[in-house]
Amino acid sequence: MKKLILAALALALIGSLFGCARNPVTGKRQIVLVSESEEIAMGQQSDPQVRQEYGVVENQALQNYVQAMGRKLVAVSHRPNLDWHFTVVDSSVVNAFAIPGGYVYLTRGILAYLGSEAELAGVMGHEIGHVTARHSVRQITRQQLAQLGLGVGSVLSPTFGQLGNAAQSGLGVLFLKYSRDDEREADRLGVEYAARAAYDPRQVSNFFDVLGRLSAANDRETIPGWLSTHPDPPQRVEATRMLADEWIRMLGLTEDRMTVNRDQLLRAIDGLVFGTNPREGFTEANRFYQPTLEFQIDFPAGWRIDNTRDSVVAINPQQAAQLQLTVPRAPAGTTADDYVRALAARGVRPQSVQNVTINGNRAVLANYVMHTQGGGIAALAGFIEYRNRIFQIVGTTADPQRFGAEIERSIRSFERLTDPRILRAQPDRLKVYTARQGDTLTTIARRTNNPRVSADDLAILNRLAVDQPITAGRLLKIVEPGY
Repeated sequence: MKKLILAALALALIGSLFGCARNPVTGKRQIVLVSESEEIAMGQQSDPQVRQEYGVVENQALQNYVQAMGRKLVAVSHRPNLDWHFTVVDSSVVNAFAIPGGYVYLTRGILAYLGSEAELAGVMGHEIGHVTARHSVRQITRQQLAQLGLGVGSVLSPTFGQLGNAAQSGLGVLFLKYSRDDEREADRLGVEYAARAAYDPRQVSNFFDVLGRLSAANDRETIPGWLSTHPDPPQRVEATRMLADEWIRMLGLTEDRMTVNRDQLLRAIDGLVFGTNPREGFTEANRFYQPTLEFQIDFPAGWRIDNTRDSVVAINPQQAAQLQLTVPRAPAGTTADDYVRALAARGVRPQSVQNVTINGNRAVLANYVMHTQGGGIAALAGFIEYRNRIFQIVGTTADPQRFGAEIERSIRSFERLTDPRILRAQPDRLKVYTARQGDTLTTIARRTNNPRVSADDLAILNRLAVDQPITAGRLLKIVEPGY
């Protein structure tokens, strides 16, 4: 009983100090620990980090197209006066996401699987809904209240004074987990905003059909997932179809007043990179190639290799050792010796240093020991001078006797990439194709001869059966092979 009384007092104190904000969507008053100005500051701080982490698609016409769609939707939303931003990020994963303050992102991966502007309106409306309903802010509030423990001692601690700041900004806001109720509310808002913007809201459910097919195929990842954290696609199909019918009745929409714009979307995404872009690096067997920076490196056989915009990481299957390759920022002309000395000046001092030549490149091998609560971690780092930059390859393990030789072999395998086939590698691209008489997806797949995209893949992209006859003149999405 005493704890309950303290909890009630704490809640009362929170309410009196912060007040209750009215939710823009529901109109209900809620306790939130982040003001609108702080919410906007989170977005402003996080947006450059998102762009750096995922990259931005360099297609101004496509970016303008998405911005125009976004402006049309936010005009009928519950928060039209926010400074909204819409960006297509350079990721092959099938996802869309939003961060507080009016920042919405679509991956090129999700654009490839959309079938019309009306579907795009539903996806964008869903993410706009997360912002208008302040789902991130509510989740931050729930986390902070949990940290407080609802005790008076916690409420009066220094932590309390920090709750209203932008501590949750940065990429951490991407990984706030919405509740299923939040996702359902965002679905409802996506349908509503699409309908109010005069798009056919019935089309929204079509994309959830595609999500289900992708989920069954299990061939696409998410960041974080439209296929993992959202309600099951079959449930969403049924729910959004019912909502669409309701909004059509409420708004008195007729067929001639609702936009679908299938061909317009296809033309907007014509030429979009599809799948992984080999110019950013790719793996064959255990060898990693980077055509743009013109290097290659061999990682230990069987290790999982992950390539991001900032690093390449290889991890032992038992997670007992890992290697990471990065290109740190260093002044032009910095030598490997200079770089090791600069690290030492910042407190990262090696146990031993060896000057070597790695496939014609001057380099330094340095051994480090990092002390953790679980014991010592050995690190062997290679600092290689290549193309007027320093390439840093660091292998870490708690068992250097077992993994040390493997790590060193990988570091010493770094060399210049000279294979013309790899240097010329280009990405697959989504292309708009006009169907011919007698075409099926099977014949089209055979004609394009892309080993990475089957007729089944084209079926998902185009919402058709593999051997279904296609009307001549219909626009289709195909994937032209790059490398």
